Amino acid sequence: MKKPYFISLVPDLRHTAVGAAHAILEDCEEAEDVAQETMLRMWNYVERLDDDERRAKAFAAVTAANLAKTRLRQKRKWPILRLLSQHDSETSDTPLRHIEASDADSAYSKALLQLPTVWQQVLQMRNVEDMSFAEIAAVLGTSESSVRGLLSKARKRMVELIKQQIE
Repeated sequence: MKKPYFISLVPDLRHTAVGAAHAILEDCEEAEDVAQETMLRMWNYVERLDDDERRAKAFAAVTAANLAKTRLRQKRKWPILRLLSQHDSETSDTPLRHIEASDADSAYSKALLQLPTVWQQVLQMRNVEDMSFAEIAAVLGTSESSVRGLLSKARKRMVELIKQQIE
């Protein structure tokens, strides 16, 4: 597809991407973010796209839907961050928002320090270092099921501690 033709299609493609993302995410801001990322990806592939407008719209819809599903998976993977992000729902960047974000970071740090060391390590290895259960089990010298249990307990306790601090 030629770039000028793609540029002429951008409003329709963006509308398609927003619709596909919003159907999955049910959040306008996140749908807009997904649509923007979709448009960037399409721009990177513009030379390989067909000149067919219907195919371009289908590509935009599928890409946006896949990106939206990825975001949903990330939310499930990081329930603690979802809890903290509830306080970041404002779109304007105000001093109050900075204070609230700082408080949320502080609450997370305080909660993490209250956990047993092994739980802290498991959270760090799984969420930050993105290690598999098998890798964590090898490091700790325990079974994968034990690691899953430790991680579950650590996450539940983190949510409880953060809720206590926020409320």
